[in-house]
Amino acid sequence: MQVSDIVYLDICCFKRPFDDATEERVRREAEAVATVLDQASRGTVRLVRSPAHDFENERNPREDRRLATSLWLETAVVRVSASGEAGERARDLAALGFSPLDALHLAFAEQSEARWFVTTDDRLLKRARVHRERLSVHVLRPDQLPLPAEGDEA
Repeated sequence: MQVSDIVYLDICCFKRPFDDATEERVRREAEAVATVLDQASRGTVRLVRSPAHDFENERNPREDRRLATSLWLETAVVRVSASGEAGERARDLAALGFSPLDALHLAFAEQSEARWFVTTDDRLLKRARVHRERLSVHVLRPDQLPLPAEGDEA
């Protein structure tokens, strides 16, 4: 990964640290998300914040999780705004079978020119594999993100 890499974390990634870490996959993904957030705070990677993040986070009934996610989203240095282009792209992606909200997140990730779209959502991952040739962003799980080892330079 290089400093110029832009990473779009799906909102489920921000929730992963709150999940049951006794499951191996959950623990690995939570650790990977924590590493991404740490690297974002140090400027090693650039996180994206979109209106879809804010919309979905505001719907979270758990205030502690909503507030933590808001703080983590503040580390995003790449911000995208709603646009007709993103809306049109989201409609195209929804026609491919992505849920409307997932399609919107993907459209914003593409608009931000993110290299990586990171999610823990298995349905989204599967749909993205099927349509990878139609996406301009690589979709993967947090523990699949090629992060530099501690102490390595980006």
